Amino acid sequence: MIITLDGPVASGKSTIARIIAHRLGYYYLNSGLLYRALSYVLITFRGYTVETLNELKQKDIDYCFDAGRFSYRYDEENNEHIFFNHVDITSYLKDRIIDQVASIISVNMHVRHAVTAMQHAIAADHNIVTDGRDVGSVVFPDADYKFFITASVHVRAQRWCKDQQQKYGNVFSPEQAITIITDRDERDKTRTIAPLIVPAEAIVIDTSDLSIEQTLEALLQYLKM
Repeated sequence: MIITLDGPVASGKSTIARIIAHRLGYYYLNSGLLYRALSYVLITFRGYTVETLNELKQKDIDYCFDAGRFSYRYDEENNEHIFFNHVDITSYLKDRIIDQVASIISVNMHVRHAVTAMQHAIAADHNIVTDGRDVGSVVFPDADYKFFITASVHVRAQRWCKDQQQKYGNVFSPEQAITIITDRDERDKTRTIAPLIVPAEAIVIDTSDLSIEQTLEALLQYLKM
């Protein structure tokens, strides 16, 4: 079974996907964490900088995702973790620079092929719930259930501000947040590789006026589980 949740930044898709996976006893696949992990390894172990990422080599992508070095693990008690060279690197992936690098490399065709291959390998072994910007449209177009989670830009800006302050201690005004969110939306929708779209046959859920519990109930009604 494959359940996908696509949507723009700060729509609530990751929170909902994680809870749905827990309730159903499914494996939660955090697609964004894979891109962040690659970003961390490229910078920390392969010497890349923001300026040199446009010269990304296939051998360095392969180095990161080598099965002997890299592993993604999830369980209900500990949530998702990524190990590299047998060391848990998850705590290093919530850095602002890592966010920036992940945004840059996510439009690299070779990176997307590598990440997609890993997502398919994980899905082959588990019933999964996964979220992202192209999981229902590109990665798993034949998923059993596809959702598109969205919310108004003002609501998403509020959520993004709260997340930024909790994770990084960054404080943004509502106006700054709306500008950042709007710019990110435009980049995601207009990028040439796997742009953000509503996947075919996806169920659209607007969470602007819904609590987390109300959103969960809406999804579960469609899942009928």
